[in-house]
Amino acid sequence: MNFFKTVKAAVNIATSATYEIDWTKPEVKEAAIIHWKEVKAAADPALPLASMRLTAEQNAALEKLLDNKGIFPDEPTEELLAGLPDAIPEASLNRIVGSIIHECLNNHKHTAVRASLIVVPAFAKYLRSVSSLHEAEPVWSAPQDTVCIHIQRGELVYLGLVSQEVPALEVLELLEGLVQALVEYIGHLSELTLKENFATVYQLLSEMVDSGSAVTTDTSVLRGLVPVPSLVDRVIENVSGIGIRSEKRPDVNTSSTPWRSQGIRHTNNEFFVDIIERIDATVGADGSVVSYDVSGDISCKSRLTGMPELLLVLNRAEAMDDVAFHPCVRTSKWHTERVIGFVPPDGQFKLASFHVATDAAPRLLPLRLYATVSRQSDQSHTIEISADAGQSGNRPVEKIQVRVPLPAQAYNIRVQCKAGTHTVSNVRLPQVEWSLKSLSATDRGARLTIQYQVRATGSVATGAPQLSPSPGSSQSALAAFVDFEVAGYSVSSIKVDSLKMLVESYKLFKGVRYVTKAGSFQLRF
Repeated sequence: MNFFKTVKAAVNIATSATYEIDWTKPEVKEAAIIHWKEVKAAADPALPLASMRLTAEQNAALEKLLDNKGIFPDEPTEELLAGLPDAIPEASLNRIVGSIIHECLNNHKHTAVRASLIVVPAFAKYLRSVSSLHEAEPVWSAPQDTVCIHIQRGELVYLGLVSQEVPALEVLELLEGLVQALVEYIGHLSELTLKENFATVYQLLSEMVDSGSAVTTDTSVLRGLVPVPSLVDRVIENVSGIGIRSEKRPDVNTSSTPWRSQGIRHTNNEFFVDIIERIDATVGADGSVVSYDVSGDISCKSRLTGMPELLLVLNRAEAMDDVAFHPCVRTSKWHTERVIGFVPPDGQFKLASFHVATDAAPRLLPLRLYATVSRQSDQSHTIEISADAGQSGNRPVEKIQVRVPLPAQAYNIRVQCKAGTHTVSNVRLPQVEWSLKSLSATDRGARLTIQYQVRATGSVATGAPQLSPSPGSSQSALAAFVDFEVAGYSVSSIKVDSLKMLVESYKLFKGVRYVTKAGSFQLRF
């Protein structure tokens, strides 16, 4: 039997194409590891034939690598892969398994498997090394000439892997579009809901990305390609584990308005506008504003019959710059009249994103923060943070979260707060999180006091945990990271003046909502 296998291997070697493979390259070793079963299946029968052409020294080295078993092991070792080119000449190796390695290196499947086995674990290790996911770099250089670009939304991290020269903003925009599409199709996103709707997620990804290139992130276009799963489909999929696809594939819109299909009808004709603004600011310990910036999005939800054309007029359109519009917007009307004219997609979509001009944005802070840092000794530290409602148009500031990262050597942490709740965590690095449900102008200011000790470098204090200091770590806390939300308030004073509908003549119900949130908001000590 072994004789016939050897003869068959000889015929395969003689008739197969020869590829020049550099076995010293890391990617070649990766391909051999990932596809070791195919390599072993091709190489084992060819070993007797190959050994006939080897010198005595090469045969001895090969037997040592194979542990005198005459066949390759089931799992490759680093020693085996490093010593193989010395034991078997590269020309012979290329004739035996060169075609397999060549196919692997030029196969998208190899790239995907390499990403899942090597790059993703390395990225997960990097996330565990930072004190908080918020501090992780959005663009991270990964092993094997790969770049990891990610965003975090809620408890989930969405990761894009790049192996060629691609603008980082393009990948970030794709990830943002993926999140918006998943929210529209699935609703609340979590590890559980993604698993329960795996078939839908797979279909969306296959339509949004083709051979590594982004195709579309427009949910109105995706709805014409991937059917929105019904409740019955989800129940069947969860019970059977089999993805259900509709027998009738949705019609693809090829008209001049691909974001909106013909013949849309709704019983109640509604259009809702959300203007969501984010404040990126750095505040000093005395409450002074060090840096300040405002950006925002105009998000809409449309449930309109037919093919309406809308005109949205804003009161301070001149304050907006760097505006990016949805493809449905007629940009010529914006440039000439500062009016947003568009035929809306059906459902939820982002109409525009904008930046507020620096000279048009007064430095208003809905939440005033102050900090005092003191040292009782070289090892004993105290941080006091106070929060008051600021300029928020008489609206309460809600969902306040203050996160205070502490030094890696901190221990014996004691926290007091007269308002809200607090938690002390030490998952990556010690940190204190302070939560307040709301603060209004009539409320008394809230205060948080943190006392902790720092282990001196090279010594261990009594009762201190055995923590090794991280490179570049400070002996004292440097800043607090703040999150908050103010409903019904526009910090830039940009509001909707009017919303008019053309072409169609039915009655339109309109709604507008304003929200101001914290973006990258820091309180420096």
